Amino acid sequence: MKHSVAALLFIASLSVCAGAQAPIPPRDRSAPSASGTGRIRGRVVAADTGAPLRRAQVYLGSYELRVNRTVSTDAEGRFEVTDLPAGSYSLTVTHNGYASLRFGQQRPFEAGRMLELANGQSIDRIDFALPRGGVIAGRVTDQLGEPVTAVPMQAMRYQYFASGERHLVPVGERGMFSMVTNDLGEFRVSGLMPGTYVLSANPDGGGMRGILSVSPGTQVRGDSLGYATTYYPGTVSPEQAEPISVGVGDVANVSFAISTARLTRVSGTVRDSQGRLVTGASVSLRSRTPTGGWSIGGSQMRSDGQFSIANVPTGDYSIDVVPRSTRIQPAVGAEFDEVASVPFTATGQDIADLVITTTPGATVIGRVIFEGASKAARPDRVAANSPDHRTNVVYRSDDDNGAIDAAGRFQLRGIIGRAIFVTGFKDYNVRDAGWSMKAVTLNGADITDTPIDIPSAGEISGIEITLTDTPTRLSGTVTNARREAVNDYVVVILPERLKEGVLPGRFTRAARPNQEGRYEIRGLPAGDYLAVAVASLEFDNEWDPAFRRQVEPGARRFRLTHGQTATLDLELMP
Repeated sequence: MKHSVAALLFIASLSVCAGAQAPIPPRDRSAPSASGTGRIRGRVVAADTGAPLRRAQVYLGSYELRVNRTVSTDAEGRFEVTDLPAGSYSLTVTHNGYASLRFGQQRPFEAGRMLELANGQSIDRIDFALPRGGVIAGRVTDQLGEPVTAVPMQAMRYQYFASGERHLVPVGERGMFSMVTNDLGEFRVSGLMPGTYVLSANPDGGGMRGILSVSPGTQVRGDSLGYATTYYPGTVSPEQAEPISVGVGDVANVSFAISTARLTRVSGTVRDSQGRLVTGASVSLRSRTPTGGWSIGGSQMRSDGQFSIANVPTGDYSIDVVPRSTRIQPAVGAEFDEVASVPFTATGQDIADLVITTTPGATVIGRVIFEGASKAARPDRVAANSPDHRTNVVYRSDDDNGAIDAAGRFQLRGIIGRAIFVTGFKDYNVRDAGWSMKAVTLNGADITDTPIDIPSAGEISGIEITLTDTPTRLSGTVTNARREAVNDYVVVILPERLKEGVLPGRFTRAARPNQEGRYEIRGLPAGDYLAVAVASLEFDNEWDPAFRRQVEPGARRFRLTHGQTATLDLELMP
């Protein structure tokens, strides 16, 4: 794979440092969610000078162990994390003004590697040399050259999704690289890895900001103008954005005028299926375009059942209505428990007097089957997920909706849309890999990875979700053409073929080796696969259709059965 000069400098700066032993730094003061006797120590320095970086943040996590720890480096750049249980860990290091790195990362936008820690083991010299981050700086003005203040600026990159489509997504470690323009309209987005970016100015966080101050409830003419999300060099279309390249420590200076576009205000009334005005509902706006935010605005219902959402950019959206914990008018005396999702297109003209009629939605009834005797925490909730940005699923968000009882039974009430079914935990802080999805069936038909359409009323029964505590395990090593062991690579697993309508998400994986040069992939569904080992791959490029076409002829074919543990050693692809 070819690299730019900036990328090669970046690669050189990522070599792991092996310094002399030094006094042990202050210990981690965070309270671990699991404890053990393992320890990880290391040092963080600046790649260009070798100087220690004080107060660099080291994030250590293990999904399986539910460990999430954060430590800061001392004056010598050293860190130590103690009392760790045995397991696989990810490490990420950040410092203001420097590019963030993951353990084992050798190239920009490459996934990191897992660090394997045995019981009671002490791993030293997990060192990082952080390169200076690139910077995009400039000034945002209006069409008359006046500065526009308090506008969030966002660095973005194209990334492949499971659908094989390429979309713009924010970049950054533990959050997106962004900042707000100051009183002079100036901005400085820093800490960027070497690469090419698209820069956007996002008034009101991705919507539109009205140029005129408008009081709530005031009628706004459809030909009023507002500041719209604008991409450098001054276009509202991401397809027409001009890429900005930065290298290690480079500063790219760009300035542009924020565009104006016609505002759309959407207002109307919500009524339930009985024709009654609804006040106990939450009304939100959801973009149906790949580059839009999932939820970009909302409105509180007034006492007369009216809602109004202003400053909507041109595009395709849905208005979603779900219950709040409040009730409808006391005179009605019944709890509002209906939902709605109404698509519309904003063109710059007001949409007034829109009447949204909610529906009780369907009730999905089923059970969860736990295959195995694992003592790991069992999922306690069933949820319905939307398969992509083009479709939507809406349902009541009560605490008990979708709850799994002691017998494994569940009900999802008030649900409409297109959905796949997954399990999880009511407590979002609980994560456990002890149980994995084996199958979802509807009256015996496999719908595990196939979305189904939920009607606006009625009942769907016969859903069975089977979880297993013995997921498939695939592991191995990689050698080069001379049969020498390779310790830096990416293994990609692709489905050999999928039935029409089956989502590819669970069947595609990319894995990097641990510090011993061995990879492991857990939880692949049973089926036929292609496997390939490549020297490097940008994050999520395994979804690139061109990548599959390139590697498929030389890929290794193999089959996995339910619960199988298999070893698959591969040769690095030239």
